[in-house]
Amino acid sequence: MSSKLKKILVVFLAGAFILFLFYPSRVKRYIKRQVRAYTTAPNGVMNGIAFRKIKLSKKVQGQYTSLVIGPDNKLYAGAIDGKIKRFLIRPNGDLSLEHIFKPFGDKSKLTIGLAFDPASQADSLIVWTTYSETKSSWTDFDDTKEQVDKSEWAGSMARLYLDNSTSQILRNEQILKGLPCFGPNHENFPNSIVFGPDRKLYFSQGANTGMGWCDCEENQEPSREALLSGAILCLDPGKLPSNLPIDVTTYDGGGSYNPYDIDVPLSIYATGIRNAYDMVWHSNGQLYATVNSSGGNENTPTSNPQSPYYIKPNPNINYSGPNDIPAVFGAQPDQDDFMVRVEKGGYYGHPNPLRAEYVLNNGDVDLDNFEYDGVEPDANFRGFTYDFGPHMAPTGMVEYDSETFNGKLKGCLIVVLMGHEDLVILRPGGEKKEIIQDYDGTKMGLTLDSSPLDVVEDKNTGNIYVSEFGKRTITLFHPIENGVRKAVLVYDENTSNRIKDPLEKGKMIYQHNCQMCHGVKGEGAMAPSLVDKEWIYGIDSIFSVIQNGSDRGSMPAWKDKFSKKEIESVESYILSLVKK
Repeated sequence: MSSKLKKILVVFLAGAFILFLFYPSRVKRYIKRQVRAYTTAPNGVMNGIAFRKIKLSKKVQGQYTSLVIGPDNKLYAGAIDGKIKRFLIRPNGDLSLEHIFKPFGDKSKLTIGLAFDPASQADSLIVWTTYSETKSSWTDFDDTKEQVDKSEWAGSMARLYLDNSTSQILRNEQILKGLPCFGPNHENFPNSIVFGPDRKLYFSQGANTGMGWCDCEENQEPSREALLSGAILCLDPGKLPSNLPIDVTTYDGGGSYNPYDIDVPLSIYATGIRNAYDMVWHSNGQLYATVNSSGGNENTPTSNPQSPYYIKPNPNINYSGPNDIPAVFGAQPDQDDFMVRVEKGGYYGHPNPLRAEYVLNNGDVDLDNFEYDGVEPDANFRGFTYDFGPHMAPTGMVEYDSETFNGKLKGCLIVVLMGHEDLVILRPGGEKKEIIQDYDGTKMGLTLDSSPLDVVEDKNTGNIYVSEFGKRTITLFHPIENGVRKAVLVYDENTSNRIKDPLEKGKMIYQHNCQMCHGVKGEGAMAPSLVDKEWIYGIDSIFSVIQNGSDRGSMPAWKDKFSKKEIESVESYILSLVKK
């Protein structure tokens, strides 16, 4: 090594030593952030898990923001323009379009959330949806001729009663209006809906800013947080008044709604969650939410009442924290995306001065700006349960619930990474039910092509459906067990084995595997009627067709799934339905 290079190396090492001596935390933060994409990558190993990606027909095309499976075992896809499509799920997992519901008639309204009410039954379908009147950078609606309302309080929620056999909406009730629905690009809205074990409705209200205070960039509409923004909100349907909708515009928007009143139907459940696209009430009793964090070069609020940038909090808030938390302009760096285990009353890092929440995430640990040196996290900050890394954009998620793969995936959370175009598998556990292990979905075949957004599991088969927003389609993932694709619906073998009456056993097998094609009473749906005596292969061929399938391939063979006695029981049940 030359003497010149030695001198340069000595100067570099000396400078690094001085930086570490006087700014150890800043150096550690810098190093950590340079490798964070690697340190946050999933590292768990789970053998024997594989899925095969299946491209579905053009009949499923659409830009879907929510996917749910109803109590009728049909898939409902909520489109971004407000339409709801109902699909029959075929035995091989394919989807067949049955009906299209139009809650807003021929108009289009930006819609995200979709969830079935716990009171729903197969013949009594009640769904809730969140939507907005505002325009967005997400999409343009070509069929909307009227001027779109760009008011800042245009978020809404509706409850719909759907007919189970036609595309008719029996009743359409607007429940909430006046939710904050603005930001620099009018892009953060009331998001996905989940019902809790208490039968109350929970949804995420997106934040209006990057880091809690005014986004005042050039050529950008100035924005601010609202009292209800950047939070998980809870609606108690039992407290709804007879006169609907409820205007929930708060005082900061010129309204009078107070979410802190004891008897109001809509309240604040948890705060500081910047933009949780989706949530899951897990079978372990915990609520998990994905968090899309902000990019860098944003602004944070101050708690100093003497500052010209200070915003006075809501009168219901009694703030007793430090009054020297500074405003930061151009805060760096961009923040990682996270998952949180949501606790009632908890704060999760996105500031909102109207709620006297001033500190971004972990404070000094998460910002390089010198103004934040020594700033501690908010006293109510509950932390994160999982770090996805930068720019992963976690959106939809679902708890995997089937016994596929001998139950290896049961209880895991499957999360869509819109920014990485794949799925990640997270396992909750331990005393606090935090995320204790992660798995790379790409190693299981769970890769996508273009802007995946939401995910749902067919619990009967273990099939996974993902809405690929960019490709305007739904993609199916079939589980592969022992090298064999599992492409048919199954019934509960343990329950079936306990049934002594062959006719009852045949009925159960039929309901779980044949009903969605041949109809509830065998009168036909996607497949021909079984009760009109017009048999393609003759009435004496029932057993053979069930066992070996049809020559045309439309009827699958069941011989590898059911025993001879089970097929005979299905044959007996079908014959009991035939019209005399």
